[in-house]
Amino acid sequence: MAMVAVVLGFGTVFTDMGVNSAYVQRSDVTQAQRSSLFWLNLFFGVGLTLTVLALSPMIAGFFGEKRLTPLLMLSSTVFGITALGQQLKMTAEKALDFRPVASIEVVAALSGFVAAVIAAYSGKGVYALVIGAVVNATTVTLLAWLILARGWRPLWRFRYADVRSFLGFGGALAANNLVNEVNRGVDLLLGGRMLAASALGLYSLPRQLVFQIQGMVNPIITRVGFPLIAQVQADTHKVRSIYLKTLNMTAATNAPLYVGIAFFAPQVITIMLGDKWLAATDLLRLLAIWGFFRSTGNPVGSLLLGMGRADLALKWNLVSLCLVPPILWFGAQFGTEGLAWSLLGFALVMFIPGWFFLVRPLCHAGLLSYSIATIRPALIATIAIGTAYGLTLPFTNPYLHLVVAVLISGPLYFGISILLNREWWDAIRELTSLGGRKD
Repeated sequence: MAMVAVVLGFGTVFTDMGVNSAYVQRSDVTQAQRSSLFWLNLFFGVGLTLTVLALSPMIAGFFGEKRLTPLLMLSSTVFGITALGQQLKMTAEKALDFRPVASIEVVAALSGFVAAVIAAYSGKGVYALVIGAVVNATTVTLLAWLILARGWRPLWRFRYADVRSFLGFGGALAANNLVNEVNRGVDLLLGGRMLAASALGLYSLPRQLVFQIQGMVNPIITRVGFPLIAQVQADTHKVRSIYLKTLNMTAATNAPLYVGIAFFAPQVITIMLGDKWLAATDLLRLLAIWGFFRSTGNPVGSLLLGMGRADLALKWNLVSLCLVPPILWFGAQFGTEGLAWSLLGFALVMFIPGWFFLVRPLCHAGLLSYSIATIRPALIATIAIGTAYGLTLPFTNPYLHLVVAVLISGPLYFGISILLNREWWDAIRELTSLGGRKD
């Protein structure tokens, strides 16, 4: 499944070639343009499904795993299904109407989870995970048409002239996403070639847990930030304010999760994966710290897209693409922990350059403000959770250990945050109210 995830991650880059983000970034979209964009998006999604279907045997051959072929074929249907409802979701987000989108995604996630569990208990093995993903995508698309369409139907019209102005931004964004996906998945690609499947599995599960946290938390914040910044992109002061609030909210929300995982890695693994995965404890700790720094880099995507600078994002990721593979190749010589240390080291080294080349030119945020918004929540979380860790050392039952630790660290984290990170609370109220606004 880790190998399937790499392929699907690359495929996702091409599902709409960036035109939906261009659609959100633009404020003067006509109905004719929207209809043409819809059909173009569907063309890309269906075309991608057919492409993966055709290439599945060759992809399986690259990984040296014939069992991948049917898995990839089934997984490829997600692209076409998603394309049918993607623009409806983007339209709601463009209008800052996030509540129905959130409801749809929650229902879809639960539906996919239930389907995966039923399939797993029926003996479907790894196919259960793919079935869950297909059910999730199908549910999102069906509910999008039922709830978000609000009577809208695309015209039977496609004109290249309608979409031409979107393709420049969209093409740069698609190229950037492709390069970014290479950077995101290159550790699995190298691991798939250099490590045994069992070692890759031991590495990929804690890694996937880190990405799942980002997938649950970050979009809630960054998906609001993108359309907000797009609306005020001409006002640098407002852009800077929204970006720093988004960054602070992301860091403050993620910090207790990642720091908690780092402190209580054995308990988390025992509860979520079982004792047989305890060998991945040190990996999970390293990847949790890396995950925090990676998550705080996500809001810059909202800044770049909102300001229409997909080209700058592409240049940054191309530079990273030149640096990441050799660094990870070197780390892979020392096994899975070498890979994890390489990821963490690279994230730390690129912290200041990321501010200098991406944040500073677009919103003029200072390094001090940028660092405080990122590091302060992590320090608060370390104090709160470190205290809870020390007080709960006598507990041996992992469930009781975690429950008591949460009861101690939760109020402590919130209390310290109210004193030292008041901006977080103000930003939550402001961005939440804007995220629910419909006009």
